[in-house]
Amino acid sequence: MNDRKDVGEHPLDLLQSIGNMGAVKATASLSALAGHPVENSYAKVRILPLEEVPGLFGDPEKMIAAIIFQVSGDVRGQFIATFLMQDALDLITALTGAECSLEGEFSEMETSALAEAGNILASSYLAAIEGTTGLAVVPSPPAVAVDMAAGILTSAVLPMHEAGSEILLIEARFGDRERDLMGRMILLPSTESLPRLLRAVRGAAINA
Repeated sequence: MNDRKDVGEHPLDLLQSIGNMGAVKATASLSALAGHPVENSYAKVRILPLEEVPGLFGDPEKMIAAIIFQVSGDVRGQFIATFLMQDALDLITALTGAECSLEGEFSEMETSALAEAGNILASSYLAAIEGTTGLAVVPSPPAVAVDMAAGILTSAVLPMHEAGSEILLIEARFGDRERDLMGRMILLPSTESLPRLLRAVRGAAINA
């Protein structure tokens, strides 16, 4: 997987700052929800070609949990918080205190915990984008899906994007004293929204 490092085209320093701000907001809210400290030890932001999305987890047949949001406002598209299944189970346990297993489907409580964690992540990262760029970025209510990585990610990108589009990928590691997990947050702007978002990021970088 190739990182896109053309800072003239994509001001990655500011995008990384947005990722860091989102992680700080998210950990504060996750800590409040869990009732104990949740920390962020790693955050990396990348701009990737759309074609690389279905392969983000390596093996396309890996099972993942995804919390999917439609995004409206000045930037339209989708925001998807994704976790490998074990990381999703660890996240649920961190938030609820209840042990989970890979056997069977998520219970209503487990699905609700994932949805709430997704709400926190989407709200935190999109608020960081909004605060930096001045663009209105509004998430819908969440939808939780569990399937093979290729199935979820391909179905997310096909209906609304054209070849040559790019996505914003935020990889973040969260944990508490007992567990450590990786989340991949994907912002898939619609084809017409991507230039608007990048112009606003460049403008914020110039004025910083």
